[in-house]
Amino acid sequence: MLVLLVLSSLIACSYGLTELPPDMQEMAKALHDNCVDETGVDPGLIKPCETGNFADDPKLKCYFKCIFAQVGAISDDDVLDADAFASILPDTAVGLMKSVGACKESKGADGCDLAMNFYKCVYDKDPASFIVI
Repeated sequence: MLVLLVLSSLIACSYGLTELPPDMQEMAKALHDNCVDETGVDPGLIKPCETGNFADDPKLKCYFKCIFAQVGAISDDDVLDADAFASILPDTAVGLMKSVGACKESKGADGCDLAMNFYKCVYDKDPASFIVI
């Protein structure tokens, strides 16, 4: 349940619906730090994604998979559960629900590629509201 709360708060914050309270900011930072450590991604590649500059880097792709896996949005079998995102969003996140719904059929060669393609798709649907943790 805590994971769902963190995910919904991150998504709500990402789409300008609210600001994360300090305890959620700490959890988001821990999630980020854990996935940076786990994947070995260059942290300098993450922030540019907020403006649509997604580097074609295997470690960056796996960073996104790590984030999704930590919040239960991608399985160990590399199956994306985009509906998990939509099911926990507040009613005010109509635009985000549309973006997630439009992107839920994203594909990829593996889980890392799938996570990147899904994230790119969500960005393409609503770049003004997009943020990366």
